[in-house]
Amino acid sequence: MPDLVSKKEGGKVVMVSSLDENHPAENMIDGGDQSYWISTGLYPQEILLQLARPSQVSTVKISTTNVKNLRVEACAEDTPVNFTSLVEGSIEEKGGRLQLKELQCGNVSEPAAYVKVLILSGWHDFCSVHKVVVE
Repeated sequence: MPDLVSKKEGGKVVMVSSLDENHPAENMIDGGDQSYWISTGLYPQEILLQLARPSQVSTVKISTTNVKNLRVEACAEDTPVNFTSLVEGSIEEKGGRLQLKELQCGNVSEPAAYVKVLILSGWHDFCSVHKVVVE
């Protein structure tokens, strides 16, 4: 199944709640684990992604560091205003090493145009997101 938010497929990062010019948000969807986006402030952190095309969301795979709790939401509208929660999860502390998490999404009633990843809390003051894959 193709990655619905990858830059290669036409996905876009619409908005992030933290900005670091050395680690831009587009790094999350460039397909690699070596580049990343990093938070610059307190929790929660928010990442808004536009899918390459409206699609049913079944799985979100995320590679991070220092993320403790997160939630994934979806919006089926043309503008990203009203979101429905798909799944929440916790990630085990890895001492700053790469965390890999696969979240199975429920509550999907219609194709989503946008996916929002909310990092609710972290193991440290800052976190990084290396890759987000939406299937």
